[in-house]
Amino acid sequence: MKTVEISAFGAPDVLRMAERPDAVAGAGEVLIRVAASGVNRPDVLQRTGGYPVPPGASDIPGLEVAGEIVGGDVAAILTAGFKIGDRVCALVAGGGYAELCAAPISSCLPVPRGLSMLEAASLPETFFTVWSNVFDRAGLTSGESILIQGGTSGIGVTAIQWRKLLVQLCLPLLVVMKNVRLA
Repeated sequence: MKTVEISAFGAPDVLRMAERPDAVAGAGEVLIRVAASGVNRPDVLQRTGGYPVPPGASDIPGLEVAGEIVGGDVAAILTAGFKIGDRVCALVAGGGYAELCAAPISSCLPVPRGLSMLEAASLPETFFTVWSNVFDRAGLTSGESILIQGGTSGIGVTAIQWRKLLVQLCLPLLVVMKNVRLA
């Protein structure tokens, strides 16, 4: 399969096209033919040497993908309500900058109607992060308030969207910078 590899730590020009053996899905995983990959801060940090590859993860960058399920643990795929050919987006520990990527079924979402694969590839990191932290861990429910610092960041915007969908009062904190000169 074709991949994008990091040939050395540095600027974007260290990224190189390469050939690797096809990714293989294990138990509880799907194999996705990747149509689009997200680009996240950890991808940039990995490229510059500031984010080590997690143990057991692919050294190929890419934490978010969108594409079509082409294989994997068939029983687990069916149990999760998916089937071969479904359009999904997924959060992975690495390997997204490739033609094929193995992803845990628990980290897959159906591509929402009306979204392109490119748009869907931008969802998993922020949506899983917000849901896990705000709703699973903090247990935010209807009628409660939340202060969202960094309301213009990807995570902040996603938190505001989820909050408006599911509960009543949302207080995004936006810092307005005046007379700031960016070099």
